[in-house]
Amino acid sequence: MAIKEIMEVKGTPTLKAIAEVFNVPSQRIYSVAKQPKEGEVYDAKVYNWDAIERFITRRLNDELPDLDAVIDAALAVDVELKERDGRRSSNRGTPVVQKITVDGKEIPVRKYKNFEMDEGVYVCLRKDANVYKIVLQTLSHTCLRPVGPDGEFCSETVKVISNSMLNMKGAGPASVEDAIAKRFSGEYVVPTDPDEAAPTAE
Repeated sequence: MAIKEIMEVKGTPTLKAIAEVFNVPSQRIYSVAKQPKEGEVYDAKVYNWDAIERFITRRLNDELPDLDAVIDAALAVDVELKERDGRRSSNRGTPVVQKITVDGKEIPVRKYKNFEMDEGVYVCLRKDANVYKIVLQTLSHTCLRPVGPDGEFCSETVKVISNSMLNMKGAGPASVEDAIAKRFSGEYVVPTDPDEAAPTAE
């Protein structure tokens, strides 16, 4: 399914959110979006989603295997951005995200059962080679500590992550077992931006 068809169903994320998903500067994807479309009159106000789709497709990996996963992640980032700066979306689709109210503020719930401490499942995060155990959890945040293959803590570092970021970066139930196995075996390598190795126009 093409990216525009996916966004018709799920909503359209901001380019800034897509850039954050891939940890690239926003300006890079904006420059891709502004590329003229062959055979069409150039309109600076219209994004070239075909070029954006090619930009995204070249960066797909085990954690973001298809366009659907990228759009889901980017929509989750938009929720986080909205919480961060109070920005109000306009003229774009918005994701349907279950919310809870904590201290008078609406925040997204954790979207997968394996993100809950009671489930006893390890956590893997995108672009992070560690396997984490949940050591503390509130309604809004989760505290994680890295563990080794023997299940023992291997670092004193504690990572605190919000529901929004966990929803965006955490491996869901369909992929978490494979993600854990690859990290413990050393097979997982943190993906790099392909443009760093071979810069191109997209």
